[in-house]
Amino acid sequence: MGFFAIFQAIAQGLTNAFSTYSYIQENKEQAKEIARQAQIEADERAKQAKYAMQKQKTSFLKGGVYFDSGTPVEVLNETYETAQQDIQAINDDSVKAQKKLQRAGRTALFTFLINPVGNNGGQYANDIYSYFKNKNTSSSTSTVTGSIAGTKMSGGQINTKNIV
Repeated sequence: MGFFAIFQAIAQGLTNAFSTYSYIQENKEQAKEIARQAQIEADERAKQAKYAMQKQKTSFLKGGVYFDSGTPVEVLNETYETAQQDIQAINDDSVKAQKKLQRAGRTALFTFLINPVGNNGGQYANDIYSYFKNKNTSSSTSTVTGSIAGTKMSGGQINTKNIV
């Protein structure tokens, strides 16, 4: 049972590592796509604002209104400020979505690091520990309790606090 448990733990660990890596890469690609889409939306909003301001300016000039000060300048400034706020909102939403994907990737990596061999990580760790303990001692049985998350185990302690 010992060698099979080790092989099973290694295979499960490699499968989980590949799955975690793929998930993180997928999140990176999604974040890039979100940034690209946000840039397209922001550029489009800027074009719309520029067109609206040109149209307003033309309308004022056709009506004989000059741009020294007063209402025409305020209207153009308001159009410009509204467009800037819209563009900032697009960028803020993009950053939030990208950060959410980054957090999901970090969570997946953290989960993998603290439980590298899936839900049965504690049992596999116990099997591996027992195999090597029995191989190096004359004792035929050993009892291991605890989990792989760094708790004390009879016969030793696994420290995962420094894993980053």
